[in-house]
Amino acid sequence: MNKGVLAILTRVLFLPGIALSCCWCQVATPDRIPLQVELIRTVEAGRVKAGDPVLAKVAVKWQSPQCTLREGDILDGRIVAQTAHSKTDHVSQIALLFESGQCDGTAMKPLPMTVAAVLAVDPSRDNSNYANQPLSDAVGLGLGRDPGPNGVNGSAGGPRSITQAAATVYVSPPVYKGPTAVMPGQVVGIRGMKLNVGGGPEGSSVLSMPGHNVRLEAGSQFILMPNVNAVTAAPAAAAPSASITASAAPSTKAPENVLSDDETEVCQPPQCSVALAPSDAEIKTSAAAETLAVRRLGYVPVRRDREMYSFDYGSAISYLGENELLFAFNPHVLVSRTATEAEFAKLHIIRAVLINVQEKKVIKTVEWRVPDAQQYLWTVGRDHVLVHAGRELKLYGPGLKQEQHLALNGPLAFVRTSPSSKYFAVGVIQERHPAAVHKQLEDAEERAPEEDVEVKILDGDFHTLATVMRSSRAPVPVLSDDGEIQVASVGKNRWQIIEEAWDTQKHLLANVNSSCPLETTTLPPHLLFVVGCDRQSGGKWYRMLRFDGKPVLKGTSSSTGLEQTARGVSSSGAFAIGVAEAAKSMAASSAFSAADIASERIAVYRAENGERIFAVTIPSPVTNVQTFVLSPDARQLAVLSGDQIAFYQVPAAGGHQ
Repeated sequence: MNKGVLAILTRVLFLPGIALSCCWCQVATPDRIPLQVELIRTVEAGRVKAGDPVLAKVAVKWQSPQCTLREGDILDGRIVAQTAHSKTDHVSQIALLFESGQCDGTAMKPLPMTVAAVLAVDPSRDNSNYANQPLSDAVGLGLGRDPGPNGVNGSAGGPRSITQAAATVYVSPPVYKGPTAVMPGQVVGIRGMKLNVGGGPEGSSVLSMPGHNVRLEAGSQFILMPNVNAVTAAPAAAAPSASITASAAPSTKAPENVLSDDETEVCQPPQCSVALAPSDAEIKTSAAAETLAVRRLGYVPVRRDREMYSFDYGSAISYLGENELLFAFNPHVLVSRTATEAEFAKLHIIRAVLINVQEKKVIKTVEWRVPDAQQYLWTVGRDHVLVHAGRELKLYGPGLKQEQHLALNGPLAFVRTSPSSKYFAVGVIQERHPAAVHKQLEDAEERAPEEDVEVKILDGDFHTLATVMRSSRAPVPVLSDDGEIQVASVGKNRWQIIEEAWDTQKHLLANVNSSCPLETTTLPPHLLFVVGCDRQSGGKWYRMLRFDGKPVLKGTSSSTGLEQTARGVSSSGAFAIGVAEAAKSMAASSAFSAADIASERIAVYRAENGERIFAVTIPSPVTNVQTFVLSPDARQLAVLSGDQIAFYQVPAAGGHQ
């Protein structure tokens, strides 16, 4: 090992920004703080050659006197030498180093670094080891804390005002819960691999593996230190074999939390009901009171043979008060682009038709230019909708009159509302990389590169309360009226649902068992809809929870279940759940078409105790997410079915069918 590097690395390397030891903070000079990065593409000795590029992204914000790196910034390195495993070369080796990074902006600048330690994917990158900084840290009491560069030497201030919150953008890296310290030369979680720090040509570090090719999976992490032997000459074409002077330490694994049983599985009447399939008698009595043909409006149902991987947002319906129904759909017309719309890859027209419910007549028609294929319409309260059109969010009220608008400074990532529409979370994508680096990342990862998402928390009047930066790969926020709902993995198939209140207080809502990650949605009146997986049946389960974690409704879907959707209405005392069923069992990742969907069962339940008050089964349903909605008084259910909208009369919430 090079003596200069060895002098730097004689102490434990505490991962920056994670659980930084004070003793390391005191002895480490500002230009020698370890940098934690994540490998973007798999590297294997038998598949690379000297000179091949190696890309990594910054895992934790890092700062030195010469360079500041944000989480997600890119470092560019290269393979200095490699030896593949063969009959004559029993030990495989890769020598690599890093030479440049996105210091202080998007441009690549010289940044010579060498690998000091390696962590495999599972112990350091498993999503269960990370938790996003809650939005309450920006909105509530946590707003006054400055974490400081590299996560150390920060300061804790007092509460901040809403005005200060709105004017401040906080970078919120994930909070690490895995291994907190590694030794120089240590390889965590890769059996048999050894690391010679700085022992290769040009100060590179050498990874070796006896009996197999050295292989580092995408997502493996490096702990980097400044390369004191960096040279500016052209890279060498080959490197000699390197011996190992540092031994590998045993792998480290984050401890699993001990949980109690899944409380949400216990459904005790009269506070909770079990969702049962409707009987034949119920189905026969659930005839539509009225129907409205919509083909004449320009609507054409999706082709039955068009393949998809999930229900989409091609059409949507929403009430604008008791007597107005908004029907929005893609009329599939040719769209001419303006110069400013050239960047909209999936620009299309959405035709919005306002219908008088009693007279079944069209009141008004408008068209929106929607730039992507994501959700474009959100129900707000009893008589408003929020619409994404162009680079704006527009709020419409009764009569389809625009009341407010919000300009967006980039592509929309998501919109989420709290159950009472008291708060909105609006995410806007901010490009991290110059075009050339963006293309490199896209090719390396074979997916869209990770970007920054600026998350604004707005009140009901569109006033900004706080702004937080998150990763585009972080879970989309789920809002309650009192804070943010977060889901944490705390063991195999074990999850905790936590409410991070705006005052930064944490409330454990429920411990839940699921063999897949939970899907959570909040909806009026003040409910939490949770969907998980049953390992034994191979199907999904769904539960409607109160915000004390107690279940209102418990239901299951067989392996033929494809989509579980919930809609609620403010102050109505009722909610509706739709469960789409395929004609046969299908894998979750399989493509399907409308022809594969046998039916959708829609049921209306009392919010008080989950008692079913109405049910209907729709044969061959439309494969869109927002195809059914309750009226503001919950006495009418509108359903888009085929080329018509059917209106069903729903009994008062006090009775049942």
